[in-house]
Amino acid sequence: MDPVVIKRVLPCSKRQLFDAWSKASIMAQWFFASQEPVAPSTVNTSFTVGGNYEVIMHMQTGDYRHYGTYRAITRFSHISFTWNSHIVQNSLVELDFIELSVNRTELRLTHTQFPSDDVRSKHVSGWEACLGNLVQYFA
Repeated sequence: MDPVVIKRVLPCSKRQLFDAWSKASIMAQWFFASQEPVAPSTVNTSFTVGGNYEVIMHMQTGDYRHYGTYRAITRFSHISFTWNSHIVQNSLVELDFIELSVNRTELRLTHTQFPSDDVRSKHVSGWEACLGNLVQYFA
């Protein structure tokens, strides 16, 4: 099955973008798959290789828990982690941060290991919403 690959150019430095994915206080402000969450996400993270994370998105339709383990971290350049939720187990997300200029960074998100096309499709729309919120966070 094809991976989900999404690219976004954001008006920030590589460090700012890396921090948005590695600091729980920042993640809580944008990491949800809706334009109108009930509350900021609850984020707990032990940001080290082998450390765990948990994101609970508080949406109109209920709370949705996502969790996993960090597999690889290259400061300001790359993060990889397992992704688990109510519809997928042990999928893999890889983030690459590519500096285009001082305050322009490309994010390349690659998500693999889906059990079905339906689950893959749901993740496309979920990631699109989350990354839209990330763009707004930096705007």
